[in-house]
Amino acid sequence: MAGTILDRSLGALARLSERTVIWHKLPMVLGLIIAIGHRVNLRRHNLVDTETAPPDLDEPTDPGLPDDFDRRGWRLPDGTFNDRDVPWMGAAGRRFGRNVPLKHAYRPRDDQLMNPSPRVVSNRLLARKSFAPVPHLNILAAAWIQFMVHDWLGHGRNDKSRVHDIPLPEGDDWPSERMTALATTVASPQGPADESKPRAFTNVETSWWDASQIYGSSWQRMEKLRRAADGTRLDNGKLALDERGLLPLDEELQAKRPGQELAGVNGNWWIGLSVLHTLFVHEHNAIVDRLRLDYPRADGEWLFQKARLVNAALLAKIHTVEWTPALMDSPIGRGAMRGNYWGLAGERVITGFGQISDSEVVSGIPGTPTAHHGAPYSMTEEFTAVYRLHPLLPDDFTFRSAEDDRVLQAAGLRDVTFGKTRALYDHMSFSDALYTLATSNPGAMTLHNYPNVLRRLDKKPEEGIYLDLAAVDVLRDRERGVPRYAEFRELIGCRRPTSFAEITDDHEDQRLLEEVYGTVDRVDLLTGCLAEANSSRNWPPRFGFSDTAFRIFIVMASRRLKSDRFYTDDFTPEVYTPAGFAWVENSGFKEVVQRHAPALAPLFADARNPFFPWARAGS
Repeated sequence: MAGTILDRSLGALARLSERTVIWHKLPMVLGLIIAIGHRVNLRRHNLVDTETAPPDLDEPTDPGLPDDFDRRGWRLPDGTFNDRDVPWMGAAGRRFGRNVPLKHAYRPRDDQLMNPSPRVVSNRLLARKSFAPVPHLNILAAAWIQFMVHDWLGHGRNDKSRVHDIPLPEGDDWPSERMTALATTVASPQGPADESKPRAFTNVETSWWDASQIYGSSWQRMEKLRRAADGTRLDNGKLALDERGLLPLDEELQAKRPGQELAGVNGNWWIGLSVLHTLFVHEHNAIVDRLRLDYPRADGEWLFQKARLVNAALLAKIHTVEWTPALMDSPIGRGAMRGNYWGLAGERVITGFGQISDSEVVSGIPGTPTAHHGAPYSMTEEFTAVYRLHPLLPDDFTFRSAEDDRVLQAAGLRDVTFGKTRALYDHMSFSDALYTLATSNPGAMTLHNYPNVLRRLDKKPEEGIYLDLAAVDVLRDRERGVPRYAEFRELIGCRRPTSFAEITDDHEDQRLLEEVYGTVDRVDLLTGCLAEANSSRNWPPRFGFSDTAFRIFIVMASRRLKSDRFYTDDFTPEVYTPAGFAWVENSGFKEVVQRHAPALAPLFADARNPFFPWARAGS
């Protein structure tokens, strides 16, 4: 009851403050309390289930999974049986949930879907005029979030039977007469109840924070990652690497995409993903070596699955206490995210004495009881929408030597993607690539900063098929029923804007928004969030994203930990092994880099956060 009273009090205080003063303008302690109150309200009102007839599962259904797979102590590849009472929850192939009531999640009518044309939004509001960097972040921060998103969600292959025609404005320089995009594949109806509900969509990856981007979301994919170049299975518990310590090539894709590296998820590949995947495959193998010291008689499967548990938990910790505080670099932002992990007690107390309370506010979420807050755990469409962070990518890269900072190679964004990524390692070492990303800046999340390379992707130019990813980002939110910006803010407990001046302080952008959209209520969520970059009210100081996006982050970031038994009830030395538990406790991103690229350690020794720019070699 005390917890309920506390939650109600915090929620009421947050609602009251929203009418008067925004949380990030308050003193740190009060601002942190208000942010916790917003999370209380979001948990109560903004976690919505879309499943209508989920399956009953008594046994795992992942094809090929061994009969003796320890579904209590290991993560199942497809995400089933994380919650043993509701085995299908969070599994690959289950539906995306929502952060808005279902009555607000219907796709607009066909005559509204393209109004205004996503291409007009792309041309006039999103297109990069000149690169606007974030000076206090490095490109590893941009790579990291895509690395995480690939773990959490994927809408799978689009529906080839349904094509959207995106209207081209008069005088557009598009290289084809039409701009088309395949529709998102809709989840199969589960029963009559579906007919009265908005369309739902399927997550082809597991929704759990289980490092599925490294390990895959099926036993078949996981097995593929454990095979040497000659096809033999590695029975020592390790993931495969080539003779240079790089990721193996994805043999099934070589004819279509030569040079494509293999990973659990390897779509939208570029050098940033390649570096992080390579780093954490090495980390998995290092964890295996450590566990083998304490368990010399353990078989390779046990070592592999325990190492996966440890590696996934380390990724979750790095994201919570290092990456997110780098993107929310204010006292309140850092306090909120570190509090998610260590609570008000703080790192020293929790590390020294362990969990001192079942309260997540006191001790942080890891190790506290599992809770789903009224809805089965899932990723959500609104979470997907606010994580559209393509402006983080720069147009150009200058690769430099980690030894003396000399220029090794200049490359455009196109030159560091898909199969071209692997060719970069013919001209530089892995450490050189990592060093370059760590000493370069990403782009700012603002209007007029979307990479133009991504606004014209040559998919099949011989067939006249090109893609404007910025326009498609806008379209995806609309077709999936994500409310537009003003309505969205109201539905998540924020003040609803009634004028363009309440979205951004920039007068020129106010004018452009009005010309493109006509009314405030028609502004897309993506556009509104980017416009907030120039709003003194809606963009917290030293944040990498808007206050609107922050509201979804605080509820979903906590949920990824609180719903997962491997971070709550089963976050124990008994499940992880004492050595594995200590590995998570004593490691962060700096320690990972130091283990696998030790020569770079002096360059980040003085960095308060490893996602801030590192020192230059030779300086």
